[in-house]
Amino acid sequence: MSGDDSKAAPAPQRLADLLRKAMTQAREKPAAGLAELEANWKQREVAQRQAEAAERARYEAAHAAAWPRHLQLCHAPAEAVEAFSSDKVLETAALRAARHVSQEGLRTLLLSGGAGVGKTVGACHLFRFAVRYVTRAGQQLPEWDASAGLYVGWSQLRRAVDPGAEDARLLQRALQVRVLVLDDIGGLSGEELGPRHRELLEELIETRDKPGMVTAYTTNLSVQRREGATSDFAAHVGTRLVSRMSRQGTFHLADCGTRDLRRK
Repeated sequence: MSGDDSKAAPAPQRLADLLRKAMTQAREKPAAGLAELEANWKQREVAQRQAEAAERARYEAAHAAAWPRHLQLCHAPAEAVEAFSSDKVLETAALRAARHVSQEGLRTLLLSGGAGVGKTVGACHLFRFAVRYVTRAGQQLPEWDASAGLYVGWSQLRRAVDPGAEDARLLQRALQVRVLVLDDIGGLSGEELGPRHRELLEELIETRDKPGMVTAYTTNLSVQRREGATSDFAAHVGTRLVSRMSRQGTFHLADCGTRDLRRK
């Protein structure tokens, strides 16, 4: 190799410097094609987020439109259907308690209070758990599973288990639905539940105390303990049932007071 040829060939250090410089320039000034690809990707990402937001809005609108009908399918009373059909639902202690149960994934809600405090309406809020979504003609729409939610008064359920009752299957439905509102378990202060009806309530509590089921009980009897004694509700149904109903980490209890919200 001649002397001129050796001078023309770059040294190894020179080659390394050139490679580092080229890589730095590539990072600082990406190729036009790469920049365009990145811009298109960001644009598609924004469009996808907008489409998802629009889809969620459509679901919520459809949910709100079908909600009153769903309540009717669950046999909710007219007062609950009317309350949830209005533009603005009255904020009550019972409704806040139901939201808490929904958010925390609890199994049992026990609401106590006087007439007109919103216990029934608040408890019916839990029927939102009975919603399922199905696909029809390629579109996902809110569909209500009528068998998944049931509202029943305690007096009605007691009659249903009498021999020869017209709705003998009511108890079976109450035991199986995902969401049950058992309304108005109560009576006069100091009055105790009879053995037969206590067994009925115990069967209901035992069967429904499992994951995937939500139960709301309402009562006009106080759930606050009296000094040196149990609460009026515990005295009525029995401390054993109250203990089973209120297992730690699975229930929420709310005293809704006595103010009748129906009176202005």
